[in-house]
Amino acid sequence: MKAGHRGVNVIQRILRNHGLRATPQRLAVGGMVLSRPVHVTARAVWEALRKTHPAISMNTVYQTLGQFEAQGLLQRLEVGGVTVFDSNTTPHDHACCESCGAIEDVPAAGDTSGSCPRPPEEGASGWPAGWKLTGVRRVWLGLCPACRASGGEGAPPA
Repeated sequence: MKAGHRGVNVIQRILRNHGLRATPQRLAVGGMVLSRPVHVTARAVWEALRKTHPAISMNTVYQTLGQFEAQGLLQRLEVGGVTVFDSNTTPHDHACCESCGAIEDVPAAGDTSGSCPRPPEEGASGWPAGWKLTGVRRVWLGLCPACRASGGEGAPPA
């Protein structure tokens, strides 16, 4: 069996295990975002897929990514006003290059030292009444190694 065929079977199983039908569009999008760790925009997925799937629309890609997110297969984050989908759904932070827009996973900063802010307790002074925190997404900003080496003159984020 070819590796590519086995990959499709794995994606089919993942989709079905999460209550999603394995449509050709979901298999195509899933093959790009569920087969390895990635940080992608809907536009980047669409642009890559339209070469081999010319009938796929941007709307279909965006809706499919949203379905994957709703089923816990992806997480969404906003970086510089751009929506990015992350295939790593375990708790972690992100490092984002302010020059080129590169994003890398960073182990979640532990709060054992007390150096990272902890979420306030429900009803804490200064916290808006009635709010219940359900999670946190933290993005650390800086320069990636390539941009540092070039003096911070990488391509601007897309």
